[in-house]
Amino acid sequence: MSIIRRIQDGYIHTNGVILLVTALVKLASALSTAPVLDWLDSLLQFSNRHLFVLSGMLELGLSAFLFLGCEGRAKIFFIAWQADIYLVYRVGLWWAGTPNLCNCLGNLTDKFPVAPGIIYQIGWILLGWLFVGSHVLGMFEWLGNQTARIHPNNESKMDRPIHILYEQNNNLGINGSSWLE
Repeated sequence: MSIIRRIQDGYIHTNGVILLVTALVKLASALSTAPVLDWLDSLLQFSNRHLFVLSGMLELGLSAFLFLGCEGRAKIFFIAWQADIYLVYRVGLWWAGTPNLCNCLGNLTDKFPVAPGIIYQIGWILLGWLFVGSHVLGMFEWLGNQTARIHPNNESKMDRPIHILYEQNNNLGINGSSWLE
């Protein structure tokens, strides 16, 4: 198993855990009686309670897919899709001038002995982890597919040592300056 594949598997399982925990916190928050849950979301215009249930169920479903689903390419795609949704939502809240940009974990964060500002920053870090990781791994997946199309009978060039690539190029009559001539 290549190093990229091991990193991808670890990344997928880490996101499965993160999404499971945040889904459970959101769903538990939606069951509480806090008045803020009945307020309308400033961007989507439906209640925060419904937003927490919808988001929690989406995260729960994605988490289950990450643990039980098929191959890694689809998992990376759905992580990227989820991260894109959250990024667009947060940018929309910022654009609308919402004072409390994203209380994504609901009122359960009041029970943690951590300042709300720190929990808010952790939310941005987790979003960055989802967004950057999924898009970078998706790019590696795409590049691997492009290499497989160019060299269908060979393994990926990324899996071959550099001296083998050099020898293959020399056998084809390709050297560092010949393409300039």
